Amino acid sequence: MAFYPNNSHSSGSTFQPSRNPAASYNSQPRWSNQRGPSWKQQRAEAKPEIPPLPLGQLLMTINKADLPSATDTSDLPPAITGCEYVASYSWLDKTSTILVPGKPPAWTPLGNPQQLKEDQGRYFRDPNAARFPKHPVEPAVQALFELKPAYPTAGVDVFACGSTIGNLLRFARGIDKSFRFTLEVIGTTVFFIRREGSPTEIIPDVRGFGHTFPEAYTTWEADVKGSESHQRLIKYNFGGVECLVRFGSDGYFSELDSSSAKITIPRETSNPTSLIDAFSSASLGGTTLSKSENLIIKSAGNEIPQSAVFDLKTRSARKAAENDMSDIYPRLWITQVPNLILAYHKRGLFEDIRKLDVRRELDNWAEQNANDIRLLHVLMHRIIEFARNSASSKLEVYRADVGHLEIRKQAGDGCDALPPDLKTKWEDCFEVSERKPTGTGESTEEPFEEYGFFDDSDDDKDFTACSLDCGYCGHCTY
Repeated sequence: MAFYPNNSHSSGSTFQPSRNPAASYNSQPRWSNQRGPSWKQQRAEAKPEIPPLPLGQLLMTINKADLPSATDTSDLPPAITGCEYVASYSWLDKTSTILVPGKPPAWTPLGNPQQLKEDQGRYFRDPNAARFPKHPVEPAVQALFELKPAYPTAGVDVFACGSTIGNLLRFARGIDKSFRFTLEVIGTTVFFIRREGSPTEIIPDVRGFGHTFPEAYTTWEADVKGSESHQRLIKYNFGGVECLVRFGSDGYFSELDSSSAKITIPRETSNPTSLIDAFSSASLGGTTLSKSENLIIKSAGNEIPQSAVFDLKTRSARKAAENDMSDIYPRLWITQVPNLILAYHKRGLFEDIRKLDVRRELDNWAEQNANDIRLLHVLMHRIIEFARNSASSKLEVYRADVGHLEIRKQAGDGCDALPPDLKTKWEDCFEVSERKPTGTGESTEEPFEEYGFFDDSDDDKDFTACSLDCGYCGHCTY
């Protein structure tokens, strides 16, 4: 890959459940769970305008044409392995309050199909930024440390969301869609932070039934009543890159959850005076665990295994025979969601609802798109390497056209991924996990060293002729 340093500057929740499918909708923004507009609208907006936020100094350009061609298919592509649920939280209705671990809405289909109204009203594109615009990723990190106070952050290379990794995958696949997201290195973890034009950006011209259908066919259960969005954190290894990935969950199948009968008792930090008090407070929405400026954290819900969660997609019955999953499988592969509900309707009447286990289909998709996955792997390595070695800790990835990515300094003072106290905690957990004695049975291998990505002598290397075959040694010639 060729780098082009440049010193020039540019100018500078889901739903409130209702068992009444015909319920009316007001004009107040609602918290989208990343279901977004209909598939027709998504295709029509293949290249939306990026809002004119100021851009910082251009530091590097990555041209897709200069990436390794990945035409050699003799080696298996990088795979996602070791996927595990880590943490979760649910946003409460119209407040800056999260329930930890929370719970997705349960699948509770109607006994008899009913004619649903088409989506109306307004929906935020990013519920985390809309709820907590200063540090949109903070609720996820707070939930992580509430559930796992000594989480070994030294083992995390990337903290991202399904949207940011999805944007990089679209770039690798040659799909023409503009995007931008910020980067910040904390410890050695590179945070990929989704960035819209505004934290309260609205999804334009919402149509279809992507919101009214789940309002009618899923239910927030009593222990998380009042929730509007459920967010999950999973970890996995992507070809040597240890990832923590956050995404919004559409729901879960209670019959696949072996923990569904559990009652969550507030944790010791809430110091209940008696077991009766603990159960009482849990039934009233949980005990407050802590506060972080305007974020309130309560204990409620229970941890749902990844095997029980599902993604949901609504489509017109006229498209039932097409079986076009090009906009679905990539997202499910990134978030490792094994179940899919495909609901087909005739003018809002859903008589064809399919519950699918898509694990085999995701494996097939990955095999068919091996070259694009290789490019994504190379791209993530390049971004991580550049961010870790940059003199500036606050960067931004910007894509304005199909051919290249830009890495820039954030304009002005930039945005902090986390508040100072949470950054310190992340770094403290990094130091503790780094000092862990050997012989614990856990691997201490540095995932990037085997590729030579962080050799101190990299400044003298030329990676232009390198590929995955040589591990980007920096010494290849044409």
